[in-house]
Amino acid sequence: MLVLINTQFTSAQTISLDETVFIHSNATTFVSGETLLYKIYCLKATDKTPSEISKVAYVELVDENKKSITKTKIDLKNAVGQGDYFIPTTLKTGNYKLIGYTNWMLNKPVSELFQININIINPYKITEKGLSENVLSTNTTASLSSSENNSGNTTNENVGFKFNKKTFTNRELVDLKIESTNSDFKDGNYSLSVRKLDNIPSKSQISAIEFAKKTSYPTIFDLQNKDQKIILPELRGEIISGKITAQNNTDNVDNISVGLSIPGKSFTFEVVKTDLNGNFIFNIGQTYYTSDIIIQIIDKKANAYNLTVNNAPEIDYAKLSFDQNSNLSYTIKESLLNRSISSQVENAYYHKKVDNIKKTPTLETFYYPLAKEYILDDYTRFKTLKETITEVATEIYHKQKDDKLYLHVTDPSVFPQLPESALVLVDGLYLESQNELFTYSMKNVYKIEVIVGRYFLGSKSFNGLVSFTTFDKDFKSNQKGSSIARPTVLRPQPQKLYNKIEYANAADNERIPDFRNQLSWNPDVKLNNEANNSFYTSDIPGTFEVRLEGFAKNGSPISLKEIIEVKDSSSN
Repeated sequence: MLVLINTQFTSAQTISLDETVFIHSNATTFVSGETLLYKIYCLKATDKTPSEISKVAYVELVDENKKSITKTKIDLKNAVGQGDYFIPTTLKTGNYKLIGYTNWMLNKPVSELFQININIINPYKITEKGLSENVLSTNTTASLSSSENNSGNTTNENVGFKFNKKTFTNRELVDLKIESTNSDFKDGNYSLSVRKLDNIPSKSQISAIEFAKKTSYPTIFDLQNKDQKIILPELRGEIISGKITAQNNTDNVDNISVGLSIPGKSFTFEVVKTDLNGNFIFNIGQTYYTSDIIIQIIDKKANAYNLTVNNAPEIDYAKLSFDQNSNLSYTIKESLLNRSISSQVENAYYHKKVDNIKKTPTLETFYYPLAKEYILDDYTRFKTLKETITEVATEIYHKQKDDKLYLHVTDPSVFPQLPESALVLVDGLYLESQNELFTYSMKNVYKIEVIVGRYFLGSKSFNGLVSFTTFDKDFKSNQKGSSIARPTVLRPQPQKLYNKIEYANAADNERIPDFRNQLSWNPDVKLNNEANNSFYTSDIPGTFEVRLEGFAKNGSPISLKEIIEVKDSSSN
C-alpha cells in the first residue's frame, strides 16, 4: 500500500500527511423540518490546492453529549463532494457540531478535523416553562448583524456579483451573474447559497478566505516506528477490510482468497488474499450505492474459518468543546414561528418540488467485453437451468460433488477438462455452489454471459466465467455460514440535482404556495459567461444573503457575500 502513496514520501523512511477539508454549509442555525446543505472540499493543508489522495470523505453531526447523530459518506469527484441532512423532529434544541474529514485525516488529532458550530431549534419539544428553557450557546449573534460591514458585503478583488437590481418582489427572477477579472478563478470549485436572514441567533461560519489563511504543515510519520498505527487513505476509493480466523487455531490463515460482491444494476466482484495474520483489504475504485454487500471466503476449507468485517475507525469526540448554553429570547418567537410554518408548508408540498437524484451511469462489468452473451428472449424459453444450458448456453455443463452442484465451462483447447469450476455470478453476486440456481426459474433471467478458458481475477483463477443477469437485478441468495458476512457498510450518499423553482410562465405553480427561505443552493457553480446562476424569489419577503465560497485550482480562495431585498408584492 505504501508504494501507492509514494508521492507523499519525504524520505525513504517517512511519509507526510498533507490533507484537510473545508465545508461550506447553507446556514448554521436550523429549525426542525429544514435541510442542512453542504459542499465539502478536499484540499492540501499547505497550499489549499485540490488533494489527489482521498477519494472518499465523511461528514458527521455530533451533539453536546459527544455522540454522533448521523454520519454520511461522500464520494469525492475532482476533490469535491456534496451532501444534505434533513433535520428531524427527534433532535433536541441545542448546540451541535458538523465534523468533516477523510480517513487519512484521522491520523491527526480530532481538534484538527474541520468543524462548524450548528444550532438546532426544535419548536415541537418545549418544556412547560416555555421557549426560554430552550438553550443555545451564548456567543451566537443575530443573522442580520453577522455581515462583515453595514452593507452585508464581503469583497474579493478577483470575483464579483452582478445583479439586474437589488430589490425584488415575490416570485420574481433574480438575474445573477458571477464575473471574474482573473482567468485563474474560472477553473475551480465553488458553491452558492441564497438564504433568508432573520433575528434567530446564528453562529458565524468560517469563510474560504479565513480558512486559507490558517497556517498548516504536513504531519510526518516514521515508517520504522512499529508502535505507530497509521489509518490508510482511501486512495482509489472506499476501503472495506476484515480478518479471517481458523476455527481449530492450527490452519494457516495467510494466502486465503476472499471475495467481495456488490450486486445490483452496476455490480462488481473482487478477490484478494489474506496476509500472514489473516487480514484482507478491498479497495473499491468505482462508486456503488447499493447497501447489499457480501464478503465470503473462497477456499475448499472455507467452512473451517470465521470471517469478520472491520467497523469504520472509531473517533473519540470526548475532547470536543461546546460553548456554554444560555436561554433563547422571546424576541425571536415570531421569527421562529415563521420559520416553522415555512418548513411545514414546504414539506407538505415536497412531492411537487422534490430534488432529483443524479442519474448514475451503468458501469461496464469488470469482464467486459470478453464474454459471449445469450439474451434468453432470443431463444426458446426454458423453465430450468438444466434445460437452458442443454439447449441454449451449450458451453456450460454441471457436476455434482458431495451434495453441491457446480457449473463448468467447456474449454475446447484443454483435454481433459480442468477440475475447477467456473466463476459464477448472479447480478454480480458470487455463488460458491449453484444448488439454488437449479431450482430458480429461468423466466426471471434476462441474459447469460460466458467466458471460455482460464479467467484470472485478482489473486484467484477460475475455469471460465458464467454470469446471470435477472430482469429486476435483485437476486437473493440463501448462502450462509461462518465464512460469509453480510456487513452493514455505510454507503456513499447519491448526488442530487437540487430543485430550481421556475416562474417563467406566471401560471406555473400558481396554486402551489412557495415558502422557501432557501432560494437557491448550487454546489457546482461555474464562473463563466454561459453559467446560469439565476433564481426566483419565493412568497417570503425579507432580507436574503447571497454567499459564494470556494477555491481556484491554484488554491486561491473566494468568499463573496451580498444582500438583496424581497418586498411583499401583495402590499403594493
